[in-house]
Amino acid sequence: MSFGGLYISISGIDANKKSLDTVSHNISNVNSPHYTRQNTIHATNSYTSIGYGLEKGTGVHVEEIRQIRNEFLDFSYRYELEKYGYWDATSSILNEVEIIFNEVPNSGLQKVMNDFWDGWNEVSKKSGSLTMRGLLHESGVAFTETVNHIDTQLDNLQSSLNEEITKEVNEINKSLTKIADLNSKIRFAEGGNSNIKANDYRDMRNQLLDELSNIIPINSYEKNTGELVVSLEGRDLVNGEYVNYIDTTTVRPNNKEGENKPNKGYIYICWSDTGEYIELDEKGSLSGCINARDNLVEDYRSDLDKLVKTMANEINKLHRKGYNLDGENMEIDFFISDDDEINSSNIRINPKLSNFNEIAVSKSGISEDGEIAEEILNLRDKKILNNMTFEEYYRSLISDIAKKGESANKSLDIQGKLLKEIDERRQAVSGVSLDEEMADMLRYQHSYIANSRVINAIDEMIDNIINRMGR
Repeated sequence: MSFGGLYISISGIDANKKSLDTVSHNISNVNSPHYTRQNTIHATNSYTSIGYGLEKGTGVHVEEIRQIRNEFLDFSYRYELEKYGYWDATSSILNEVEIIFNEVPNSGLQKVMNDFWDGWNEVSKKSGSLTMRGLLHESGVAFTETVNHIDTQLDNLQSSLNEEITKEVNEINKSLTKIADLNSKIRFAEGGNSNIKANDYRDMRNQLLDELSNIIPINSYEKNTGELVVSLEGRDLVNGEYVNYIDTTTVRPNNKEGENKPNKGYIYICWSDTGEYIELDEKGSLSGCINARDNLVEDYRSDLDKLVKTMANEINKLHRKGYNLDGENMEIDFFISDDDEINSSNIRINPKLSNFNEIAVSKSGISEDGEIAEEILNLRDKKILNNMTFEEYYRSLISDIAKKGESANKSLDIQGKLLKEIDERRQAVSGVSLDEEMADMLRYQHSYIANSRVINAIDEMIDNIINRMGR
């Protein structure tokens, strides 16, 4: 009698032990968020000839320990994650812009503007009153300080976004380095053998791909060596162990018909090997930050500048025609700046008007004449800006912020639901189910015990042959 049956059962014990180890590995990682369920693939060993044209089986072996993944769901998840990253960043930034303008009842620039116009109304009625002139001056200072503060906060927001862009570029490059390192480890561990899979390394690499997809729109595919190729705009970021890092520059690209806007020290992303600018096409959180810094926030600052500049110029035009309380026409501006043009960052009250007598509200030079003040007050209801009054223009600006914020929040909510749905489908395929693992554990345990009993039976048979026959 040969020992073939013994070896067959030993192969069964070995295969089932490896399967139980895999089940144990799955159960121990049930709460690991990026872990992918694994299972063992059993295959029969090659047959052996026993003569007379007959063959017998030689047992079983573990052909592969594979991950249970659906690549289509992975692709779909990362595709939607790119959009989610963009809208998440955009929504968050628009919410911050709303907070900066702070347009709540009895607060914000709208109330300050109303107080300012009310000040001109009171002075037009009591043009000789120093008290009314002082209140007007105080409301004018409140107006300039409020728009200065809004401009400073918008500038701080842009600087904060610039720092966030720098941080995200560094995170991208770190992830690219880690992916290249994992490529090397996977290639070494698998050694070109299609039956050997470095599954835990692959989980780490897939986690990095998910994180990258939230920041930038990437594509990826796996080579037959197990190494991953990650690309952006059709160009390789990672190919095996090769890494093409993303770099930054402070030179602003000319995006609009040769226009070269002045840079404020902001950074822009480019390829490290060629220096060419990278366009992200409104995908990923990095694109959201860049677009908000260079377009959204800058556009709202421009709208505020337009309001402040037009309002200041119209008031100055009339104020220069007026006479002060001493009956003199000094031809001085009510609002001034230290630069060539008035905007929200530099507007201030003419320091000469700290002497309230110098506020020019009279058209005739008579102290009780408030006709200039009345003409300035009438500017409040004139459609000067884009066929709108100053108040309507400002309300339009605030309404636009609110609408874009609401639209961004809706898009974020839609993308969040899509992501959740796809992730649930991914987890249904790749996630660890304790019920399934317990069922597999019992199945492999029973098979292990059965093979052990076969060995015991063979052992008894051999013992009978060796020790008991022939007595």
